Formats: sequence, C-alpha cells, structure tokens
Amino acid sequence: MLTPLTEIRTAEQMMAERSSPDQTEARSDIPPEIAEQIVHQFMDRQYRETLDQPVGMLGNKTPRQAAKSASGRQQVADWLKYLENQSAKRPNSADPMATYSFEWMWHELDVIDLRQ
Repeated sequence: MLTPLTEIRTAEQMMAERSSPDQTEARSDIPPEIAEQIVHQFMDRQYRETLDQPVGMLGNKTPRQAAKSASGRQQVADWLKYLENQSAKRPNSADPMATYSFEWMWHELDVIDLRQ
C-alpha cells in the first residue's frame, strides 16, 4: 500500500513547527549580508523583467511604455512610490526586502524628477 502524500495538521501544530528552534537555526546559517545580496539580486532580475511586462496599475501598459507620455510618467511615479512604500512596510527593518533600493528604476524609466 502506498503512503499518502498529504498530512493533516492543526493550525496550532503548524504554528508550533514554525517557531521551532530547528527552523530558527536553519535561517541563521546564511549571514544576513549574504542573504540581503541574494534577495537584492533576485529582485533586480524580477523588476528588470517587470519593466517590459504589462502592469495593471499602469493601464496594462509596460512601465517603459507608460513612461513615454506625461500622464503615464505620473502613473509610473505613483507605481514606483507604491512599490517603495510596500517594501518599507516590512515588519523587520533587517529584512532584505525592506532594504531594497528602487532608485535604479526611477533612473531607468527617466522619472527621477517626479520622485519626492
């Protein structure tokens, strides 16, 4: 007989596993500065691709397309501010996502003059 691939656990069991010392130790194996570098490189790649993909907040235009018109430039600035604000709201200021700089995107899309 085959062993099932699923397992039933209560919310309490999952919470207990989440805060177990074994998982905390596994997280601390990577030095924070290396984790930050890895996360930032991943985000750079992800956002580079996003610049050429339709974004709902930009009327399903790519950020590069939207940045070509005056109204689109303002939408791009609002979108970038939204991304920065979401990143800044991370609960842990040491979180690599909270320390990510979106400044390169402002320059890349030539809307740095709209950053306040």
